[in-house]
Amino acid sequence: MIRTSSGGETIRLLRDRALHGLLALFVLLLTLVAQLPQRYVIDVGREDGPGSDLPLVRGMFPVEESPFGVFRWTTGQSSVRLPGFGQRALTLMLRTLPVNDEVATRGARELELWSSGRQIASLPVRQSGAIYRVLIPPPADMSGDHQIEIHSATVTPTGDRRAIGTPLTTVIVAVEAGPALPSWRSILGWSVAGLILWITLRQAGFAGTGALTIMAPLLGLAVCGAWLDPPRFAFGAVPALIALVVGWMLVIALRAAPHTLRRAGLALGAVTTVLWLIDWQGPIIDLGRAAASVRAATGLAALAFLSAAAIRPALTGALARLGVTIPATHWRWLLLIIVIVFATRYGGKIYPDSMPGDIGFHANRFAETVWGRVMLVSRNRGVDFPYPPAFYLIPAPFTLLDIDRRALLHLGAALLDAFSPLLVYTLTMALILKPHDERLRHNSSNPFPIPLVAAALYGFTPAGYLTTWWNFSTHIFTQCAHLLLITLLVLFWKPIGGAASARHSPPDAAHSAVLLCATLVIAQLLVYLGHFGFWMNMSLLGGFGLAILPATVRRRRAVPVRAIVIYGIAFVVAQVIAVLFFYSAYTGMFAQQLAVTAAGGLTGLAGRAPASFETLWNTLWDAGFRQHYGFFPLALLPAGILWLITRSSGAENEHRRPAAILAIGTILIAGGFAALPFLSGSTLSTRWLMFSAWLVALSAAMSAAALWRWGWAGRAVTLAAGGYVFWVTVSTWLAALLWRVRPPEPF
Repeated sequence: MIRTSSGGETIRLLRDRALHGLLALFVLLLTLVAQLPQRYVIDVGREDGPGSDLPLVRGMFPVEESPFGVFRWTTGQSSVRLPGFGQRALTLMLRTLPVNDEVATRGARELELWSSGRQIASLPVRQSGAIYRVLIPPPADMSGDHQIEIHSATVTPTGDRRAIGTPLTTVIVAVEAGPALPSWRSILGWSVAGLILWITLRQAGFAGTGALTIMAPLLGLAVCGAWLDPPRFAFGAVPALIALVVGWMLVIALRAAPHTLRRAGLALGAVTTVLWLIDWQGPIIDLGRAAASVRAATGLAALAFLSAAAIRPALTGALARLGVTIPATHWRWLLLIIVIVFATRYGGKIYPDSMPGDIGFHANRFAETVWGRVMLVSRNRGVDFPYPPAFYLIPAPFTLLDIDRRALLHLGAALLDAFSPLLVYTLTMALILKPHDERLRHNSSNPFPIPLVAAALYGFTPAGYLTTWWNFSTHIFTQCAHLLLITLLVLFWKPIGGAASARHSPPDAAHSAVLLCATLVIAQLLVYLGHFGFWMNMSLLGGFGLAILPATVRRRRAVPVRAIVIYGIAFVVAQVIAVLFFYSAYTGMFAQQLAVTAAGGLTGLAGRAPASFETLWNTLWDAGFRQHYGFFPLALLPAGILWLITRSSGAENEHRRPAAILAIGTILIAGGFAALPFLSGSTLSTRWLMFSAWLVALSAAMSAAALWRWGWAGRAVTLAAGGYVFWVTVSTWLAALLWRVRPPEPF
């Protein structure tokens, strides 16, 4: 049952004594951690990897190399930010590198260290480089967050345009044990984030004990972060708070009653209108490399609530008519998956100086699209290709709310990723239920809920985080659109086949057929005009499906002619529209590339030497099988596909027949593109492994369920495999978040 979310309920939830006890313990542990001695090394000039310098340094020039090591030139006013160490004195060690005669003669003579608005030390600059040790007193504002400013004169060397100070290469911070007051901003931010998480879990449907059980290990991990890396833990408070607040709003949009959403949306819309009329944007919300105003945030929230109030009842009714409902016992876990997927994706991207990926590229393409240039061209591994603009066109109207383009792209991609587990759950539920089977709808004791496991696998395998960290915005959009299309193709099979339409009169049946066909056309266009590689993959898959369907006709009821006709019409119409209105503009480029390929192969087209077999195999095995999916879901894939194929005949579940055809086609297409580099030597990719993500999650969940039933040994293997996948995901996420370690590009 959907419950109404209200301010009164929120206040009631915050009065829970168990919550107060857990947060008090959390604050106590963070306070105790702030008393421990620390030795913290910042390798200035190293942007990636543990010990790197971002986001700890500001006001310095990009990294350079010298015979003495990597470094950064300071500017006239640079800074080293060290939040989270508490109200304690720091012993600061700075190491500078030698400079040439020109910089020594015309440049800085001394470095001034400032803290809390006052000068702490004046350090003489030596041409040969130097090591300085300075005692930094506790912050004067009692915040416990240190910020050391480095002031110096600058010089513009011959042949350079920069005004440089001194080459800084290492900063070492030593902190003695307490007692001392902790960093109150960090503790306050993380404590409020804990409160938001509690409210989110309770309003998602978890009881108090369940919410505490989920929160306790998460808060324990947070304490470990404060102990191992106090500054980066402190920097994470605001991103965590922002991501969880938006995650809470997602739960409200999916959980609250429609009339509550309408009232909330209208109220926020009124506030936004007033702010717009008086031209008051409110405080700017820092979102990492982007920013948004309070006015923009309230406007987006109003649109989200009003849209949810209008769309959600219709979607729920449509799914019920298609025979798919989400049990109340599953809703809370599905909402938890959605919140975690969103919070880790979005929170990771707005964390200061996390791996940026291609956000600059997509922000520029977004701007070009908004200004009317939609026939874009991009280049991948030496080859030009069309760059479809569907993703940019959809959020383009939201730029009227004065939201930064990068913030809009980050938010849009995270929302699409959060929506995807819901699609996977719906698809899996449709495939495992028999007609009139109520077991999963009402039995909360099911030891292995396959739809939830499939949704979790899709959301939490490393593959989705690769696209997030590389910020492949159009790929993320098309991946979600492709998943939506697969789900619709499976769900629509039964009503299109005639079982449902037989209850309607001929005019109603014709109207239903037109509506379903139009829906499939729109879903296909989102894929075809979203990403060039997905257009190629899905075109092959659609052609394969339409070619194989007539061959499977053994009797008229097995594959209804009506379904073949409607699916065929939708496929042809979508292809014609995509080619006629977009891809035909690139006919000349395609013709030229075909001629070059015919003469020199794919390596000639890319202008690159063929990759060796060893390189291709190592990349496929490590970057592909292991780092994309943690290997084990791929190992479970064949058994799941076999289950689909063997259960696709008969009338026990008509949804399985199209799913089996799509599964076979997906494997053939993915296998073909996987083998292509070994035959051609070219590393060009259509993102074939990501194209198979829906099948990996679904099949692995079904296979894991069968393995789970093999007693304690099967359960041990299942848990070990899941643990390894979880470890690869977490390590990938943390490395890119904290140290900008690049995972492999998704393919």
